[in-house]
Amino acid sequence: MKVAVTGASGYVGGAIARRFEMNGHATLRLSRRECAGEWQRYSLGDDPTAIPWDGIDALVHAAYDFSPRTWEEIEARNVMPSIALITAARRAGVRHVVFISTLSAFDGCRSLYGKAKLAIEKEAMAAGATVIRPGLVWGEGAGGMMGSLEKVVSALPVVPYLCGAGGLRQYLVHEEDLAESVVRWASPGPACEPISCARPASLTFREVLSCIAKKRKLRRMFFPIPWPCAMASLKLAEACGLSLPFRSDSLTGLVHGNPAVVFRDDASAPTRAFIP
Repeated sequence: MKVAVTGASGYVGGAIARRFEMNGHATLRLSRRECAGEWQRYSLGDDPTAIPWDGIDALVHAAYDFSPRTWEEIEARNVMPSIALITAARRAGVRHVVFISTLSAFDGCRSLYGKAKLAIEKEAMAAGATVIRPGLVWGEGAGGMMGSLEKVVSALPVVPYLCGAGGLRQYLVHEEDLAESVVRWASPGPACEPISCARPASLTFREVLSCIAKKRKLRRMFFPIPWPCAMASLKLAEACGLSLPFRSDSLTGLVHGNPAVVFRDDASAPTRAFIP
C-alpha cells in the first residue's frame, strides 16, 4: 500500500511511519516539520483537499495540537480539522482510515483531551474509519508523557509521584507493538468498536516511575503527593501563564481514567511488559 501518516514528525506518528516502511509500504509523511523520505507540510487546519490523495490507499491520523487550552480552541484546532481531514480522504477514495485516539477517550471522560478524541472518534467511525486507543506509549527515546516522566526521573534524585485515586493505574504499550497494531488494522475493513491497544496488566504511577529509574540504573527516592494538591498547583501555575511539561488536563485524565477498559482477547494484543 501507500499510506499517508499525519503527525509523522512526532513520536507516535514517526514510529508508525517507520513500521509501515519496514513492512514494505510506501509512506507519505504529513507534518509541520520536515521529515526524511516523501514528505509534505501539513498542519491541522490546513486545507486537506490540497493533500495529494491520488494513489493513497490508507490514511493514519496521528496528529494532535496540544497548544490550545480551552474547549473552544481545542474544538477549532483539533476536532473540526480532524473531521475535515478524514472526510476529505474518504471523498478522495482513500479506502482505509485509522484514527489514533487514546484510552482517555470514553463516554463520561472528564479531560478535554479525552473529550476531543472521543468527538473525533464518533465522526471517524461514522465515516468507516478504524479507531485505535493506545495506552501510555513507551520505548527508546520516548516522547509525550512518557518522555516527560523519564526527564523528571533522570533529573531529580528525589522524585515526587502522584498518589490516590487507586494509584493512578496506567496501561502501557511499547511503540513497536502499537505501530504493528496500526499496520495490521490499516488494510482490513473497519473495526466495529474502538480497539484498546495496551498490555492488559496495569501499573501504578509509582511503579512506572520506579521502572524508569531501574531501566536507567538510577537510584532514586520517591515521595508521594496527593493528586488534589498537584492539581491545585498545576492550575495555579497555568493561571500565571507558566509553561509546564505536565498539564492539569493530563492529570485529570490520569485521575479519572476509564474504569472499564475492554481489551481484545486474541493473539494480536500487545504483551511486551514495562519492566527493568
